[in-house]
Amino acid sequence: MPRSRLRAADLARPVRGFRVPADAELAQRCRALRLHRSDLAFSHSTALELYGAPLSARMRRDPRIHVTVAAPTRAPQIHGVAGHVTRSIVVRSHRGLPVIAPEQSWLDAAAMLTRPDLVAVGDYFVAHGFATPASLETALAASRGRRGLSVARLALPLIRAGAESPSESLLRVLLHDAGLPPSALNVNVFDLQGRFVARVDLAYEDQRIAVEYEGDHHRTDRAQWHKDIHRQGRLEDLGWRVIRVTASDLSTPATLLTRIRRALGLER
Repeated sequence: MPRSRLRAADLARPVRGFRVPADAELAQRCRALRLHRSDLAFSHSTALELYGAPLSARMRRDPRIHVTVAAPTRAPQIHGVAGHVTRSIVVRSHRGLPVIAPEQSWLDAAAMLTRPDLVAVGDYFVAHGFATPASLETALAASRGRRGLSVARLALPLIRAGAESPSESLLRVLLHDAGLPPSALNVNVFDLQGRFVARVDLAYEDQRIAVEYEGDHHRTDRAQWHKDIHRQGRLEDLGWRVIRVTASDLSTPATLLTRIRRALGLER
């Protein structure tokens, strides 16, 4: 292959001596790196992305592939690669690649994420069967002298089975930090004839209050918008009050929290 072809814009160089399509997904770039050096495992934000876990904005801005090796092996020094060394390493095969185990990946993320974002990652691992709250607790108890442990200790009690989206996890942490009572997760609502009506994100079932996170597709997708209106009407016919939440409510939550407190009868 001539040098001019190797320099073409439709090819990327994940590591010296290798070429992949410029639009290659992460797993393909990782496989090229493994051909260059076979003693490493993918870790940190790269591991989270391979598992499909939610990434923070800071992680998404980092184009490097993160890898970890066990001491005393030296971390690779390769352009575009962030090398890490650890005393003990637990690896699982995922998508045909050696990836740091979810429990250790969650602990690695604790050094880079806020507590709510770390809860969202933990919720994801539990929901998709990669870990359990108990296995995360065991990994945390066995860890010593690493960054982020204090954040992990605060996040662990808030991780729950049944969470179905990162935004839902962030909303739940927000309500917890505001001192609101815990809500049920992803509750199925049926009408008086036993017919399914809706599955609500967070529910205060005794008060028939549903707190629903609305992603942007609920606004931009016309069919989804009509479906949401019909769904909310059916819930209201059954005596439910629906409180809809958007991304802006998560960043400036004062009005949202007041609405929920009033709906629960906690303030006037």
